[in-house]
Amino acid sequence: MDRRLSGLADQSAISEKTRDAGQTDSVLERPVAEAIPPLGHETQLPVTSAMRRSRPASQLAGYLLLGIGLVVLTASVLFASTILTFIGLGLAFWGVMAFFVQPQKYVRSDLMNATAQSSLKTIDSMMVGMGYREKGVYIPTENESVLVFIPSEPFSMLPESSAIEGKSFLKDPQGMLVIPPGLALASLIEKKLGFRLKNCGVETVISTLPKVLVEDLEIVRDVEIEVKDDRIGFKLVDSIYADFCREMRDTSRRCGLGCPMCSALACILAVASGKPVLFDEDELSEDKRTTYSSYELLNRRRL
Repeated sequence: MDRRLSGLADQSAISEKTRDAGQTDSVLERPVAEAIPPLGHETQLPVTSAMRRSRPASQLAGYLLLGIGLVVLTASVLFASTILTFIGLGLAFWGVMAFFVQPQKYVRSDLMNATAQSSLKTIDSMMVGMGYREKGVYIPTENESVLVFIPSEPFSMLPESSAIEGKSFLKDPQGMLVIPPGLALASLIEKKLGFRLKNCGVETVISTLPKVLVEDLEIVRDVEIEVKDDRIGFKLVDSIYADFCREMRDTSRRCGLGCPMCSALACILAVASGKPVLFDEDELSEDKRTTYSSYELLNRRRL
């Protein structure tokens, strides 16, 4: 009898171990099955703290001012105080205003430079490898855009504006056409100016451009423009593209296409004047804070 009881106990223990092992296997297999959902099945990833967007500081300040203002207004009613009423109204007003005034999104200059340097260096190395070593000429097109013509030989003829749209290479005159690196920035500046640049004249651009660069876009701290006949010089103080310009000068051929800032100025001059613009050169001051760039409006058909 004792042997039978002990045998039954051993069998029950074995069955329990087997049942536990089966449960363990099913638990281990369950995450694998759940990790690979069937096709067409939408899954929702868990939201971690890094994914959550924090409230802007302006909204938090708005809630704080609005809450204090409402408390002060309530106290003014209880104590019948006119001074508390004005204080509460002022705080509530600025609290509401904080919800309508949202800060702009700013990007660190070093991050901005790092995202564009590789692309421009690649384009420059490709042009040099294909034998295009001459300076680029910014030519306005008929659709109010700009293309950079890079001749294959010095003293080349310039193509007509109607013959360059939709093309990458030209045979007569022989050269290469590329999109300016500062074309998007030039379009943004045009929007901030509030009028169309096409054939508006260089004088109009010179009189309105400094305000946009300094106050509206805050690209530079100060800008000076000098005009001598067909030559236009820009003095940009504390430009956000100063480091970018220096890196391009040190690692690529000089004055090929220019940094986005120099390229944007060339695009603006080309569209405003309706003439081809030669990006002559750019220089940095000894303290690396001031950028000098010069351009030439071409009235001739040959470089």
